Amino acid sequence: MKNYRRTLACLTPLLVAATVGLTGCGGGSTIAQPKPLTQLPNPAFKMQVLWHANGGDGAGKYESGFEPAVANGRVYVANSDGEVVALSLADGHRLWHVNTDEKLIAGPSVVDGTLLVGTRNGEVIALSAADGSKDWSADLSSEVIAAPAGTANEVVARTVDGHVAALDMATGDRIWTVEDNVPNLTMRGTASPVIQGNTVYIGTDGGKVQALDLATGEQRWEQTVALPEGRSELDSIVDVDANPLIDGNTIYAISAGDSLVALSKNGGQIGWKHKVASENNLAADNNNLYATDMDSVVWGISRATGEPVWKQDALKYRKLSAPAVVDGHVLVGDYEGYLHWLSPSDGSIEGRGRPFGEAIRAQPVVVGDRAIVLGAGGEVAAVRFDARGS
Repeated sequence: MKNYRRTLACLTPLLVAATVGLTGCGGGSTIAQPKPLTQLPNPAFKMQVLWHANGGDGAGKYESGFEPAVANGRVYVANSDGEVVALSLADGHRLWHVNTDEKLIAGPSVVDGTLLVGTRNGEVIALSAADGSKDWSADLSSEVIAAPAGTANEVVARTVDGHVAALDMATGDRIWTVEDNVPNLTMRGTASPVIQGNTVYIGTDGGKVQALDLATGEQRWEQTVALPEGRSELDSIVDVDANPLIDGNTIYAISAGDSLVALSKNGGQIGWKHKVASENNLAADNNNLYATDMDSVVWGISRATGEPVWKQDALKYRKLSAPAVVDGHVLVGDYEGYLHWLSPSDGSIEGRGRPFGEAIRAQPVVVGDRAIVLGAGGEVAAVRFDARGS
Protein backbone atom coordinates (compact mmCIF):
# COMPACT_ATOMS: atom_id res chain seq x y z
CA MET A 1 0.00 0.00 0.00
CA LYS A 2 1.21 3.50 -0.77
CA ASN A 3 2.30 5.70 2.15
CA TYR A 4 -0.01 8.68 1.71
CA ARG A 5 0.53 12.08 3.30
CA ARG A 6 -2.95 12.76 4.52
CA THR A 7 -5.40 11.05 6.81
CA LEU A 8 -7.89 8.44 5.72
CA ALA A 9 -11.42 9.33 6.78
CA CYS A 10 -13.05 5.92 6.92
CA LEU A 11 -16.62 7.15 7.17
CA THR A 12 -16.41 10.14 4.81
CA PRO A 13 -15.72 9.08 1.23
CA LEU A 14 -14.55 12.48 -0.01
CA LEU A 15 -11.98 12.95 2.73
CA VAL A 16 -8.89 10.96 2.32
CA ALA A 17 -5.67 9.59 2.18
CA ALA A 18 -2.78 9.21 4.12
CA THR A 19 0.13 10.37 5.87
CA VAL A 20 1.56 7.34 7.15
CA GLY A 21 0.41 4.14 5.55
CA LEU A 22 -2.75 3.33 7.46
CA THR A 23 -3.62 -0.31 6.84
CA GLY A 24 -7.38 0.07 7.19
CA CYS A 25 -10.27 1.30 9.29
CA GLY A 26 -10.30 -0.40 12.63
CA GLY A 27 -7.18 -2.42 11.86
CA GLY A 28 -3.53 -2.04 12.74
CA SER A 29 -1.31 0.60 11.26
CA THR A 30 2.24 0.92 10.11
CA ILE A 31 3.85 4.27 10.84
CA ALA A 32 6.50 5.44 8.42
CA GLN A 33 8.89 7.49 10.53
CA PRO A 34 10.31 10.68 8.97
CA LYS A 35 13.99 10.37 8.21
CA PRO A 36 16.03 12.34 10.74
CA LEU A 37 18.08 15.17 9.31
CA THR A 38 21.79 14.57 9.24
CA GLN A 39 24.25 17.42 9.52
CA LEU A 40 25.48 18.71 6.18
CA PRO A 41 29.25 18.33 6.41
CA ASN A 42 30.17 21.25 4.18
CA PRO A 43 27.10 23.01 2.80
CA ALA A 44 27.83 25.13 -0.25
CA PHE A 45 24.95 27.53 0.46
CA LYS A 46 23.55 29.25 3.53
CA MET A 47 20.03 30.55 4.02
CA GLN A 48 19.40 34.22 4.66
CA VAL A 49 16.04 35.34 6.08
CA LEU A 50 15.39 38.70 4.43
CA TRP A 51 12.28 39.33 6.53
CA HIS A 52 9.83 37.46 8.71
CA ALA A 53 6.20 38.41 9.43
CA ASN A 54 3.02 37.05 10.99
CA GLY A 55 0.18 36.45 8.55
CA GLY A 56 -2.42 35.38 11.13
CA ASP A 57 -3.36 31.92 12.37
CA GLY A 58 -2.67 30.08 9.11
CA ALA A 59 -4.43 26.84 8.25
CA GLY A 60 -4.66 25.63 11.84
CA LYS A 61 -5.60 21.96 11.95
CA TYR A 62 -7.03 21.95 8.43
CA GLU A 63 -5.47 20.72 5.24
CA SER A 64 -5.88 23.73 3.01
CA GLY A 65 -5.21 25.40 -0.29
CA PHE A 66 -3.63 28.46 1.32
CA GLU A 67 -0.70 29.86 -0.60
CA PRO A 68 1.07 33.21 -0.78
CA ALA A 69 0.21 35.48 -3.71
CA VAL A 70 2.61 38.18 -4.92
CA ALA A 71 1.75 41.20 -7.06
CA ASN A 72 2.68 44.87 -7.33
CA GLY A 73 5.22 44.81 -4.52
CA ARG A 74 2.91 43.06 -2.07
CA VAL A 75 2.53 39.60 -0.55
CA TYR A 76 -1.00 38.45 0.25
CA VAL A 77 -1.88 35.59 2.61
CA ALA A 78 -5.11 34.24 4.09
CA ASN A 79 -5.92 32.11 7.11
CA SER A 80 -8.64 29.80 8.42
CA ASP A 81 -10.02 32.41 10.84
CA GLY A 82 -11.14 34.48 7.86
CA GLU A 83 -8.34 37.02 7.84
CA VAL A 84 -6.59 38.23 4.70
CA VAL A 85 -3.32 40.16 5.11
CA ALA A 86 -1.23 42.30 2.77
CA LEU A 87 2.50 42.61 3.45
CA SER A 88 5.22 44.65 1.81
CA LEU A 89 7.33 42.47 -0.47
CA ALA A 90 10.36 44.62 0.35
CA ASP A 91 10.40 44.22 4.13
CA GLY A 92 7.34 42.23 5.29
CA HIS A 93 5.67 45.27 6.88
CA ARG A 94 1.91 44.78 7.30
CA LEU A 95 0.05 47.13 4.98
CA TRP A 96 -3.52 46.10 5.81
CA HIS A 97 -5.58 43.24 7.10
CA VAL A 98 -9.29 42.48 7.01
CA ASN A 99 -11.50 39.83 8.55
CA THR A 100 -14.00 38.38 6.10
CA ASP A 101 -15.92 36.62 8.92
CA GLU A 102 -15.86 33.49 6.76
CA LYS A 103 -14.17 30.11 7.16
CA LEU A 104 -11.49 30.49 4.53
CA ILE A 105 -9.71 27.41 3.16
CA ALA A 106 -7.97 28.41 -0.09
CA GLY A 107 -6.10 31.23 -1.77
CA PRO A 108 -5.61 33.99 -2.19
CA SER A 109 -4.99 34.23 -5.89
CA VAL A 110 -4.51 37.69 -7.35
CA VAL A 111 -5.83 38.86 -10.72
CA ASP A 112 -5.15 42.47 -11.65
CA GLY A 113 -6.52 44.36 -8.63
CA THR A 114 -8.64 41.54 -7.19
CA LEU A 115 -7.93 38.85 -4.59
CA LEU A 116 -9.87 35.58 -4.78
CA VAL A 117 -10.32 33.23 -1.82
CA GLY A 118 -12.32 30.04 -1.28
CA THR A 119 -14.30 29.01 1.80
CA ARG A 120 -15.25 25.82 3.60
CA ASN A 121 -18.88 26.82 3.12
CA GLY A 122 -18.60 26.76 -0.66
CA GLU A 123 -18.10 30.41 -1.48
CA VAL A 124 -15.72 32.37 -3.66
CA ILE A 125 -15.02 35.83 -2.26
CA ALA A 126 -13.49 38.69 -4.25
CA LEU A 127 -11.61 41.41 -2.38
CA SER A 128 -9.87 44.59 -3.45
CA ALA A 129 -6.11 44.03 -3.52
CA ALA A 130 -5.67 47.70 -2.62
CA ASP A 131 -7.35 47.64 0.80
CA GLY A 132 -9.12 44.27 1.28
CA SER A 133 -12.62 45.65 0.89
CA LYS A 134 -15.16 43.07 -0.29
CA ASP A 135 -16.29 43.31 -3.90
CA TRP A 136 -18.63 40.30 -4.00
CA SER A 137 -19.18 36.71 -2.93
CA ALA A 138 -20.71 33.79 -4.82
CA ASP A 139 -22.19 30.55 -3.46
CA LEU A 140 -21.03 27.32 -5.10
CA SER A 141 -22.03 23.71 -4.52
CA SER A 142 -19.41 22.72 -1.92
CA GLU A 143 -16.04 23.52 -0.34
CA VAL A 144 -13.58 25.50 -2.48
CA ILE A 145 -10.33 23.94 -1.26
CA ALA A 146 -8.09 25.10 -4.13
CA ALA A 147 -7.40 28.71 -5.04
CA PRO A 148 -9.71 30.03 -7.79
CA ALA A 149 -8.18 31.23 -11.06
CA GLY A 150 -9.16 34.31 -13.00
CA THR A 151 -8.80 36.61 -15.96
CA ALA A 152 -9.91 40.20 -16.39
CA ASN A 153 -13.44 38.96 -17.13
CA GLU A 154 -13.91 35.52 -15.55
CA VAL A 155 -13.25 33.61 -12.35
CA VAL A 156 -13.07 29.80 -12.45
CA ALA A 157 -13.31 27.72 -9.29
CA ARG A 158 -13.28 23.99 -8.60
CA THR A 159 -15.30 22.55 -5.71
CA VAL A 160 -14.55 19.40 -3.76
CA ASP A 161 -17.67 17.65 -5.13
CA GLY A 162 -16.34 17.77 -8.70
CA HIS A 163 -18.07 20.89 -10.00
CA VAL A 164 -16.26 23.59 -11.97
CA ALA A 165 -17.92 27.01 -12.08
CA ALA A 166 -17.18 30.15 -14.05
CA LEU A 167 -18.21 33.50 -12.54
CA ASP A 168 -18.27 37.05 -13.83
CA MET A 169 -15.20 38.84 -12.46
CA ALA A 170 -17.05 42.11 -11.98
CA THR A 171 -20.18 40.80 -10.23
CA GLY A 172 -19.67 37.16 -9.22
CA ASP A 173 -22.71 36.11 -11.27
CA ARG A 174 -22.64 32.52 -12.53
CA ILE A 175 -21.69 32.07 -16.20
CA TRP A 176 -21.63 28.28 -16.39
CA THR A 177 -21.17 25.15 -14.30
CA VAL A 178 -20.00 21.68 -15.27
CA GLU A 179 -19.73 18.64 -13.05
CA ASP A 180 -17.61 15.51 -13.07
CA ASN A 181 -18.15 12.16 -11.38
CA VAL A 182 -16.19 11.86 -8.13
CA PRO A 183 -14.99 8.40 -7.02
CA ASN A 184 -16.21 7.06 -3.66
CA LEU A 185 -12.79 7.59 -2.12
CA THR A 186 -10.53 10.51 -3.03
CA MET A 187 -7.73 12.64 -1.66
CA ARG A 188 -8.77 15.67 0.38
CA GLY A 189 -7.64 18.26 -2.12
CA THR A 190 -8.26 19.51 -5.62
CA ALA A 191 -6.19 21.12 -8.32
CA SER A 192 -6.68 24.80 -9.03
CA PRO A 193 -7.93 25.56 -12.53
CA VAL A 194 -5.28 26.85 -14.94
CA ILE A 195 -6.41 29.34 -17.58
CA GLN A 196 -4.53 29.96 -20.81
CA GLY A 197 -6.11 31.97 -23.58
CA ASN A 198 -9.68 30.78 -24.03
CA THR A 199 -9.16 27.40 -22.35
CA VAL A 200 -9.41 26.18 -18.75
CA TYR A 201 -7.33 23.13 -17.81
CA ILE A 202 -8.59 21.03 -14.88
CA GLY A 203 -7.22 18.03 -13.01
CA THR A 204 -9.95 15.64 -11.82
CA ASP A 205 -10.42 13.18 -8.97
CA GLY A 206 -10.93 10.47 -11.58
CA GLY A 207 -7.33 10.72 -12.76
CA LYS A 208 -7.90 12.90 -15.83
CA VAL A 209 -7.02 16.29 -17.25
CA GLN A 210 -9.80 18.17 -19.01
CA ALA A 211 -9.65 21.18 -21.32
CA LEU A 212 -12.79 23.33 -21.14
CA ASP A 213 -13.87 26.29 -23.22
CA LEU A 214 -13.57 29.36 -20.98
CA ALA A 215 -16.66 31.05 -22.43
CA THR A 216 -19.07 28.09 -22.29
CA GLY A 217 -17.56 25.28 -20.20
CA GLU A 218 -17.80 22.94 -23.16
CA GLN A 219 -15.23 20.15 -23.05
CA ARG A 220 -12.59 20.43 -25.77
CA TRP A 221 -10.70 17.30 -24.81
CA GLU A 222 -10.10 14.90 -21.93
CA GLN A 223 -7.11 12.66 -21.29
CA THR A 224 -6.58 9.94 -18.70
CA VAL A 225 -3.43 10.41 -16.62
CA ALA A 226 -3.86 7.34 -14.39
CA LEU A 227 -6.29 4.42 -14.22
CA PRO A 228 -7.51 2.89 -10.94
CA GLU A 229 -5.56 -0.22 -9.99
CA GLY A 230 -5.52 -2.54 -7.02
CA ARG A 231 -8.16 -4.47 -5.14
CA SER A 232 -9.18 -1.83 -2.61
CA GLU A 233 -10.66 1.64 -3.10
CA LEU A 234 -7.64 3.13 -1.34
CA ASP A 235 -5.25 1.50 -3.78
CA SER A 236 -7.41 2.81 -6.64
CA ILE A 237 -7.02 6.51 -5.81
CA VAL A 238 -5.89 8.37 -8.95
CA ASP A 239 -6.62 12.04 -8.13
CA VAL A 240 -4.89 14.74 -10.14
CA ASP A 241 -4.65 17.24 -7.27
CA ALA A 242 -1.57 19.04 -8.57
CA ASN A 243 -2.16 22.01 -10.86
CA PRO A 244 -1.43 21.23 -14.51
CA LEU A 245 1.94 22.78 -15.39
CA ILE A 246 1.87 24.36 -18.84
CA ASP A 247 4.96 25.33 -20.80
CA GLY A 248 4.64 26.17 -24.45
CA ASN A 249 2.58 23.47 -26.15
CA THR A 250 3.07 20.89 -23.39
CA ILE A 251 1.08 20.20 -20.25
CA TYR A 252 2.70 18.23 -17.44
CA ALA A 253 0.30 16.50 -15.04
CA ILE A 254 0.90 14.20 -12.10
CA SER A 255 -1.50 11.87 -10.28
CA ALA A 256 -1.69 10.21 -6.89
CA GLY A 257 -2.19 7.10 -9.03
CA ASP A 258 1.52 6.74 -9.79
CA SER A 259 1.64 8.55 -13.13
CA LEU A 260 3.40 11.65 -14.45
CA VAL A 261 2.61 12.53 -18.07
CA ALA A 262 3.46 15.05 -20.76
CA LEU A 263 0.40 16.03 -22.80
CA SER A 264 -0.13 18.04 -25.94
CA LYS A 265 -1.86 21.28 -24.98
CA ASN A 266 -3.96 21.32 -28.14
CA GLY A 267 -5.39 17.80 -28.12
CA GLY A 268 -4.23 16.09 -24.92
CA GLN A 269 -2.18 13.39 -26.65
CA ILE A 270 0.33 11.69 -24.35
CA GLY A 271 3.96 12.33 -25.26
CA TRP A 272 5.49 10.26 -22.46
CA LYS A 273 4.56 8.74 -19.10
CA HIS A 274 6.60 7.93 -15.99
CA LYS A 275 5.66 6.12 -12.78
CA VAL A 276 5.70 8.57 -9.86
CA ALA A 277 2.80 9.42 -7.54
CA SER A 278 2.20 12.86 -6.06
CA GLU A 279 -0.51 15.24 -4.90
CA ASN A 280 1.88 18.23 -4.95
CA ASN A 281 2.43 20.76 -7.71
CA LEU A 282 5.35 20.29 -10.06
CA ALA A 283 8.20 22.71 -10.76
CA ALA A 284 10.40 22.97 -13.84
CA ASP A 285 13.50 24.54 -15.30
CA ASN A 286 14.77 24.37 -18.87
CA ASN A 287 15.85 20.74 -18.56
CA ASN A 288 13.93 18.98 -15.81
CA LEU A 289 10.67 18.61 -13.97
CA TYR A 290 10.82 18.35 -10.18
CA ALA A 291 8.33 16.47 -8.01
CA THR A 292 7.93 15.44 -4.37
CA ASP A 293 6.20 12.09 -4.30
CA MET A 294 3.76 10.59 -1.79
CA ASP A 295 6.66 9.36 0.37
CA SER A 296 8.48 12.73 0.17
CA VAL A 297 11.14 11.45 -2.21
CA VAL A 298 12.27 14.30 -4.46
CA TRP A 299 12.60 13.53 -8.18
CA GLY A 300 14.37 15.23 -11.04
CA ILE A 301 12.86 14.04 -14.33
CA SER A 302 13.86 14.88 -17.90
CA ARG A 303 11.30 17.10 -19.58
CA ALA A 304 12.25 15.69 -22.96
CA THR A 305 11.90 11.98 -22.23
CA GLY A 306 10.20 11.55 -18.86
CA GLU A 307 13.14 9.48 -17.62
CA PRO A 308 14.41 10.06 -14.06
CA VAL A 309 17.61 12.09 -13.87
CA TRP A 310 17.95 11.61 -10.12
CA LYS A 311 15.97 10.96 -6.96
CA GLN A 312 16.71 12.13 -3.42
CA ASP A 313 15.35 10.03 -0.55
CA ALA A 314 17.24 11.64 2.36
CA LEU A 315 14.03 13.56 3.21
CA LYS A 316 11.71 10.58 2.99
CA TYR A 317 8.44 10.82 4.97
CA ARG A 318 9.17 14.42 6.01
CA LYS A 319 5.86 15.59 4.45
CA LEU A 320 7.54 17.82 1.91
CA SER A 321 5.93 20.75 0.19
CA ALA A 322 5.77 21.01 -3.56
CA PRO A 323 9.13 22.03 -4.99
CA ALA A 324 10.06 25.41 -6.41
CA VAL A 325 12.97 26.38 -8.65
CA VAL A 326 14.74 29.37 -7.12
CA ASP A 327 17.92 30.90 -8.54
CA GLY A 328 18.68 27.67 -10.42
CA HIS A 329 18.20 25.32 -7.44
CA VAL A 330 15.32 23.19 -6.14
CA LEU A 331 13.70 24.31 -2.88
CA VAL A 332 11.36 22.21 -0.70
CA GLY A 333 9.95 22.73 2.78
CA ASP A 334 9.15 20.09 5.40
CA TYR A 335 6.90 19.39 8.37
CA GLU A 336 9.34 20.89 10.90
CA GLY A 337 9.77 24.17 9.04
CA TYR A 338 13.11 23.37 7.40
CA LEU A 339 13.89 24.45 3.86
CA HIS A 340 16.17 22.23 1.80
CA TRP A 341 18.23 23.54 -1.12
CA LEU A 342 18.94 20.84 -3.74
CA SER A 343 21.25 20.73 -6.72
CA PRO A 344 19.28 20.54 -9.99
CA SER A 345 21.91 18.28 -11.55
CA ASP A 346 22.01 15.41 -9.04
CA GLY A 347 19.58 16.24 -6.19
CA SER A 348 22.29 16.55 -3.55
CA ILE A 349 21.37 18.78 -0.59
CA GLU A 350 23.60 21.84 -0.75
CA GLY A 351 22.01 23.98 1.94
CA ARG A 352 19.39 24.02 4.67
CA GLY A 353 17.69 26.59 6.86
CA ARG A 354 14.75 26.99 9.21
CA PRO A 355 12.99 30.34 8.90
CA PHE A 356 10.39 29.37 11.53
CA GLY A 357 9.33 26.35 13.54
CA GLU A 358 6.10 25.31 11.81
CA ALA A 359 5.30 23.04 8.89
CA ILE A 360 5.80 24.40 5.37
CA ARG A 361 3.06 22.82 3.26
CA ALA A 362 2.50 25.45 0.58
CA GLN A 363 4.68 25.58 -2.52
CA PRO A 364 7.21 28.43 -2.11
CA VAL A 365 6.54 31.42 -4.38
CA VAL A 366 9.53 32.53 -6.41
CA VAL A 367 10.34 36.23 -6.71
CA GLY A 368 13.64 36.78 -8.49
CA ASP A 369 16.42 35.12 -6.50
CA ARG A 370 14.31 34.63 -3.38
CA ALA A 371 11.29 32.68 -2.19
CA ILE A 372 8.25 33.59 -0.13
CA VAL A 373 7.39 30.72 2.22
CA LEU A 374 4.22 30.26 4.26
CA GLY A 375 3.98 28.23 7.45
CA ALA A 376 0.96 26.19 8.50
CA GLY A 377 0.59 28.47 11.54
CA GLY A 378 0.58 31.66 9.46
CA GLU A 379 4.23 32.69 9.62
CA VAL A 380 5.60 34.20 6.40
CA ALA A 381 9.23 34.70 5.42
CA ALA A 382 11.26 35.87 2.47
CA VAL A 383 14.44 33.82 2.14
CA ARG A 384 17.44 33.58 -0.12
CA PHE A 385 20.24 31.02 -0.32
CA ASP A 386 23.70 32.48 -0.92
CA ALA A 387 26.86 30.66 -1.82
CA ARG A 388 29.13 30.52 1.19
CA GLY A 389 31.86 33.10 0.90
CA SER A 390 29.82 35.31 -1.44
